[in-house]
Amino acid sequence: MYILKMKGFKRLAKKLVAEWLYRLWIKNPREWSKGIVILMYHEIALRDTPVFRYFPVLCAAPESFSAQLDWLRGHFEVISMDEAMRRLTNGTGQDSRAVVITSDDGWMGFHRYGVRALRDRGLPATVYVTTSVLQGQVPWYVRWRLLLEQHPQMLALLARHVGRAEPFPNADSAISALKGLEYTRICSLWRQAVEIVPFEEGTLPSDWFIGENEVREALQSNITIGAHTVNHPILPREPEASLRREVNECKNTLEAISERPVLHFAYPNGDHSDLVIRCVQEAGYATAVTTTAGWNLPGQNLYRLRRVDVHEAACVDHRGRFSEAIFALWVTGEWERIKQRIGFLQ
Repeated sequence: MYILKMKGFKRLAKKLVAEWLYRLWIKNPREWSKGIVILMYHEIALRDTPVFRYFPVLCAAPESFSAQLDWLRGHFEVISMDEAMRRLTNGTGQDSRAVVITSDDGWMGFHRYGVRALRDRGLPATVYVTTSVLQGQVPWYVRWRLLLEQHPQMLALLARHVGRAEPFPNADSAISALKGLEYTRICSLWRQAVEIVPFEEGTLPSDWFIGENEVREALQSNITIGAHTVNHPILPREPEASLRREVNECKNTLEAISERPVLHFAYPNGDHSDLVIRCVQEAGYATAVTTTAGWNLPGQNLYRLRRVDVHEAACVDHRGRFSEAIFALWVTGEWERIKQRIGFLQ
């Protein structure tokens, strides 16, 4: 009970602090930084669905996303990734106060709710697609979460397999550890796991991710298709041959479906290295985005573009309602600075 009260107090304090600061200065756009902000979404899902329950930090509700779009177009210029690249290259990004909307992986809810909301407002966006989902494969991190949530006893066994003395406390920590492994090793551990526990792979969700038809539909709605590898491995962990295959095959697949160049890339988990960047460049991509937060200005390395992660907690108050103040502070990067100054909001 004490913990629940403290969480409620922190959420209320967050709302009050945000509204106070917003009224003081951030509500005036002249006070904001200039440049280009790239927002990183994943899924748009109803709050009472399994996907929202299992992946809350990847989700925003449809009504929250619509409210965000309305606020963004009233305070920023919403531009495409192509336009962002042009401005960052020719120097005009310095004078911009613009935002790019992106979504990773190829979640069906973003297509169902997000693309429709964008189309209704005439706004562009970029969807970075993991191409294995187009053939109905569920990404490895989704499979592992579902298995570990259903069979928590596997947290101890998996920990031993990766050389950890103590069991993982939860699925998040286990998946974080798996991200340190090569993709082939992750697949090997998965095969061992499904031999141990009664988990039917045929029960994995078949409607959480888009297919080729949705890619074509998105292209008709002012959506740019970008690449996000084939299997969503953590690229710096991969041998060079595997790394190049992930980067090149994804591009070739998407270009065959879309019948147009695919110029933009997103690193899975944001992780990259000099070798990864070189492979992305040599594959013919013009930009690549990370998960490092911040604004982008001319002179920014186009293969290390910054993005601001957005999910439900980035925009709602203690009652679950959209908060213009909280969202404004989150998008502009002020909320992180505030948390560092006010410890109890951490």
